[in-house]
Amino acid sequence: MLSQQKSDIELLTLFRKIFALVILLLVLSYLAFSHFDSIKQVGQQSIKTEHNRLLNILGVIRSQWLIKGRPEQLKLDWRSHLDGEIESISYVSMAVGGWPLPDETSVAGCRDLIEELLGESYTQQIVTKFNSNTGVCRYIGISGGSISYQTTSGRVIFLTGDR
Repeated sequence: MLSQQKSDIELLTLFRKIFALVILLLVLSYLAFSHFDSIKQVGQQSIKTEHNRLLNILGVIRSQWLIKGRPEQLKLDWRSHLDGEIESISYVSMAVGGWPLPDETSVAGCRDLIEELLGESYTQQIVTKFNSNTGVCRYIGISGGSISYQTTSGRVIFLTGDR
């Protein structure tokens, strides 16, 4: 009978260890999923921030376009170094309504336009697509969110990657 009790105690100890391990795995899986979900939300915030930034830049460009007498091309010279030296001067074609147009109606034109507006670092984080039927440049972020820029109207649409 003593060996039976010893076996029962060993079995209970084993069950306790298994139960503790299962609880530990559940807690770790919960933490892991919540961590990866927060990473996804940070990615969504990034593309949302870029959307707001693009809207502000388009407002500044339209104001400059109006102030300078509605030229067909507008000089963009806002990227500069701390010592005051201008990094690059570029020109962007403007529509009659006052929004920037890509030089080419292609993916490359859309990529060049967003690079001129938001900077080179932004173009490395997105996938650029162009729909020639509708004239829409679509910039898709890593997390699935996207910004659509309609070249025919200057309208900007932000879509989240949530399904």
